Amino acid sequence: MVAGSNIGFKDYFTDELVGMLEHLYYYALQLTEDREDALDLVQETSYKALKNRKRLHDEEHIRAWLYTILKNTYINYLRSSHFKQIVLDTDELNSYVDRQEGIPGQVPDEILMKKELLEIIRLLPVPYERPIRMMLSGYSYKEIAREMNIPIGTVKSRIHLGKKQIRKAYLA
Repeated sequence: MVAGSNIGFKDYFTDELVGMLEHLYYYALQLTEDREDALDLVQETSYKALKNRKRLHDEEHIRAWLYTILKNTYINYLRSSHFKQIVLDTDELNSYVDRQEGIPGQVPDEILMKKELLEIIRLLPVPYERPIRMMLSGYSYKEIAREMNIPIGTVKSRIHLGKKQIRKAYLA
């Protein structure tokens, strides 16, 4: 093969990745709420996708694969020592949901469902509310147990019972 013989050769993977950058950026912006962090997250996602492109078995699923990489990268960032923060203040959570209303691509029903879920979580008994909030923030059961200074079995039980109460509230 002669150098330069790939001129004009279309690389489907790279084209899709480049085409998705704007969508990935807006998703990252929703997660991080900071432009610089969102750009860093998209850059890291692109790097990981290019580095691991051989692991993508079906190119039809590239969009979902990219979103998964971005979400997992963000979760790992949250778990790292750079970012250890739990949102426990209801007012702060409500203001976050209010800010999300202006994000393009979010359906009003989704916004309403988020508000409703946060209200249901707020009404849970404290032993269930905090572990569920931490789980939704990306903490593992082990991290929740360590942070709350309770056994991991208790964490699992409280999250299970809290979810059960949330389901019951939705069915009522």
